[in-house]
Amino acid sequence: MTLSPSSRRLQAALPRRSLLLGAAGLGVMATTLTACSSGAGPTLYTLSVVPGQPAPGGPRFVEVRQPTIASGLDRDRIVTADSGYKLTVSANDAWGDSLAGQISRTLAGDLAQRLPGTSVFAENDAVSTEPQAYVELSVTRFSAGPSGAVQIEAALSVKGAQAGAPDTSGQFYMQRVLVQAPAVSSGTMAMVETLSQLLGQLADQAAAQLRMMPPVPLDSSPAPASAAGSHHRK
Repeated sequence: MTLSPSSRRLQAALPRRSLLLGAAGLGVMATTLTACSSGAGPTLYTLSVVPGQPAPGGPRFVEVRQPTIASGLDRDRIVTADSGYKLTVSANDAWGDSLAGQISRTLAGDLAQRLPGTSVFAENDAVSTEPQAYVELSVTRFSAGPSGAVQIEAALSVKGAQAGAPDTSGQFYMQRVLVQAPAVSSGTMAMVETLSQLLGQLADQAAAQLRMMPPVPLDSSPAPASAAGSHHRK
């Protein structure tokens, strides 16, 4: 079969057009891969222990239990503001660890600094000593509040121990608390620094309550576990 001149021109043009389309497709794919590979991860933040006023008193062993965190706050990305009706979540800033784990470890460090004669540890730390008292938090706000000030709103409780668990049958301290302060500057770093300072204020309150607890008689102090192991309690 003999092709007409117009058919021969069309046939010659088809391979060239296919080559151009293929090159364009490879260019789009390369651009997409470059965009994916060059994307930076989030900036990670952690809470920090802040100094307080050391003073004697308090039980020999205190456990800071894993706090209860409101579901809206319990996320990797940092909640930067809570207006009461709307949560603002950062697109680029995240906690370096779970918020509950950070709060318990930081609060334990704050209390250990304020109670020099007390061994303070966070729940699930690898220790083999039974606590004589427990500190618990239930956090409902951990960000800038409606007024713009950085706030921690929580229920704080301090309880003695009975049979290796918090003693709810006797007297114990439980208080709804709201501590707040303006951030010294704008941005997530300033907010996290202020939250650390406010957590130190909660530690001041918990330490004061722990010092008021009656001393545990030496002969009734809990003995160390017979074998070293992780001290887990849920």
